[in-house]
Amino acid sequence: MLALIFLVLLLLLVQVFLPGYYLTQQVGPQAQMGPRDNLPEPSLQLARARRALGNLQETLPIFLVFAVLAIVLGEQGWVSLAGAMLYLLGRAGHVVCYMAALSPWRSISFTVALGGLVLMALPLLPHIWA
Repeated sequence: MLALIFLVLLLLLVQVFLPGYYLTQQVGPQAQMGPRDNLPEPSLQLARARRALGNLQETLPIFLVFAVLAIVLGEQGWVSLAGAMLYLLGRAGHVVCYMAALSPWRSISFTVALGGLVLMALPLLPHIWA
Protein backbone atom coordinates (compact mmCIF):
# COMPACT_ATOMS: atom_id res chain seq x y z
CA MET A 1 0.00 0.00 0.00
CA LEU A 2 2.87 2.34 0.81
CA ALA A 3 4.27 1.97 -2.69
CA LEU A 4 0.89 2.87 -4.17
CA ILE A 5 0.68 5.94 -1.96
CA PHE A 6 4.07 7.06 -3.25
CA LEU A 7 3.03 6.43 -6.87
CA VAL A 8 -0.16 8.46 -6.43
CA LEU A 9 1.89 11.27 -4.87
CA LEU A 10 4.28 11.06 -7.82
CA LEU A 11 1.28 11.48 -10.12
CA LEU A 12 0.26 14.51 -8.06
CA LEU A 13 3.76 15.96 -8.44
CA VAL A 14 3.61 15.53 -12.22
CA GLN A 15 0.21 17.18 -12.33
CA VAL A 16 1.40 20.05 -10.14
CA PHE A 17 4.19 20.80 -12.62
CA LEU A 18 2.00 20.59 -15.75
CA PRO A 19 0.31 24.01 -15.35
CA GLY A 20 3.69 25.67 -14.80
CA TYR A 21 5.06 23.97 -17.90
CA TYR A 22 2.15 25.13 -20.05
CA LEU A 23 2.27 28.63 -18.59
CA THR A 24 5.96 28.86 -19.48
CA GLN A 25 5.14 27.66 -22.99
CA GLN A 26 2.48 30.36 -23.28
CA VAL A 27 4.19 33.42 -21.78
CA GLY A 28 7.87 32.53 -21.65
CA PRO A 29 10.20 31.96 -18.70
CA GLN A 30 10.59 35.65 -17.80
CA ALA A 31 6.86 36.19 -17.32
CA GLN A 32 6.56 32.82 -15.58
CA MET A 33 9.20 33.80 -13.02
CA GLY A 34 7.75 37.28 -12.52
CA PRO A 35 4.83 38.33 -10.32
CA ARG A 36 2.31 37.12 -12.97
CA ASP A 37 0.09 40.15 -12.43
CA ASN A 38 -0.92 40.69 -16.07
CA LEU A 39 -1.13 37.24 -17.59
CA PRO A 40 -3.23 36.58 -20.69
CA GLU A 41 -6.16 34.18 -20.67
CA PRO A 42 -4.81 30.65 -20.20
CA SER A 43 -4.15 28.57 -23.27
CA LEU A 44 -6.29 25.51 -23.88
CA GLN A 45 -3.61 23.17 -22.53
CA LEU A 46 -2.94 25.33 -19.47
CA ALA A 47 -6.63 25.51 -18.64
CA ARG A 48 -6.98 21.73 -19.01
CA ALA A 49 -3.92 21.08 -16.84
CA ARG A 50 -5.33 23.34 -14.13
CA ARG A 51 -8.74 21.65 -14.24
CA ALA A 52 -7.21 18.16 -14.20
CA LEU A 53 -5.11 19.08 -11.16
CA GLY A 54 -8.15 20.51 -9.39
CA ASN A 55 -10.06 17.35 -10.13
CA LEU A 56 -7.30 15.17 -8.66
CA GLN A 57 -7.21 17.36 -5.56
CA GLU A 58 -10.91 16.63 -4.98
CA THR A 59 -10.41 12.87 -4.55
CA LEU A 60 -6.81 12.68 -3.33
CA PRO A 61 -7.64 13.30 0.36
CA ILE A 62 -10.16 10.44 0.29
CA PHE A 63 -7.56 8.11 -1.23
CA LEU A 64 -4.93 9.08 1.33
CA VAL A 65 -7.29 8.63 4.28
CA PHE A 66 -8.40 5.20 3.05
CA ALA A 67 -4.81 4.15 2.36
CA VAL A 68 -3.54 5.25 5.78
CA LEU A 69 -6.51 3.61 7.51
CA ALA A 70 -5.82 0.38 5.61
CA ILE A 71 -2.24 0.41 6.89
CA VAL A 72 -3.14 1.35 10.47
CA LEU A 73 -6.01 -1.13 10.72
CA GLY A 74 -4.11 -3.94 9.00
CA GLU A 75 -6.49 -4.05 6.03
CA GLN A 76 -3.95 -4.30 3.22
CA GLY A 77 -5.55 -7.32 1.59
CA TRP A 78 -6.14 -7.80 -2.09
CA VAL A 79 -9.37 -5.76 -2.11
CA SER A 80 -7.66 -2.66 -0.67
CA LEU A 81 -4.65 -3.07 -2.91
CA ALA A 82 -6.80 -3.62 -5.99
CA GLY A 83 -8.78 -0.51 -5.10
CA ALA A 84 -5.62 1.56 -4.68
CA MET A 85 -4.27 0.27 -7.99
CA LEU A 86 -7.55 1.09 -9.75
CA TYR A 87 -7.45 4.57 -8.25
CA LEU A 88 -3.89 5.12 -9.51
CA LEU A 89 -4.64 3.78 -13.00
CA GLY A 90 -7.90 5.68 -13.21
CA ARG A 91 -6.32 8.95 -12.14
CA ALA A 92 -3.37 8.52 -14.52
CA GLY A 93 -5.79 7.73 -17.33
CA HIS A 94 -7.91 10.71 -16.35
CA VAL A 95 -5.11 13.25 -16.76
CA VAL A 96 -4.04 11.73 -20.08
CA CYS A 97 -7.62 11.77 -21.37
CA TYR A 98 -8.24 15.27 -20.01
CA MET A 99 -5.17 16.71 -21.70
CA ALA A 100 -5.99 14.97 -25.00
CA ALA A 101 -9.73 15.83 -24.80
CA LEU A 102 -10.71 12.17 -25.06
CA SER A 103 -14.39 11.86 -24.28
CA PRO A 104 -15.98 9.72 -22.91
CA TRP A 105 -12.68 8.13 -21.81
CA ARG A 106 -12.02 10.92 -19.34
CA SER A 107 -15.29 10.16 -17.56
CA ILE A 108 -14.64 6.43 -17.72
CA SER A 109 -11.20 6.95 -16.14
CA PHE A 110 -12.77 9.05 -13.39
CA THR A 111 -15.31 6.28 -12.75
CA VAL A 112 -12.56 3.65 -12.55
CA ALA A 113 -10.75 5.77 -9.94
CA LEU A 114 -14.00 6.24 -8.03
CA GLY A 115 -14.57 2.48 -8.10
CA GLY A 116 -11.09 2.05 -6.67
CA LEU A 117 -12.04 4.28 -3.75
CA VAL A 118 -15.14 2.16 -3.12
CA LEU A 119 -13.02 -0.99 -3.09
CA MET A 120 -10.62 0.64 -0.65
CA ALA A 121 -13.52 1.54 1.65
CA LEU A 122 -15.07 -1.94 1.76
CA PRO A 123 -12.53 -3.61 4.08
CA LEU A 124 -12.68 -0.60 6.40
CA LEU A 125 -16.44 -0.76 6.96
CA PRO A 126 -16.40 -3.50 9.64
CA HIS A 127 -14.12 -1.28 11.73
CA ILE A 128 -16.88 1.30 12.05
CA TRP A 129 -18.83 -1.06 14.33
CA ALA A 130 -15.86 -2.68 16.05
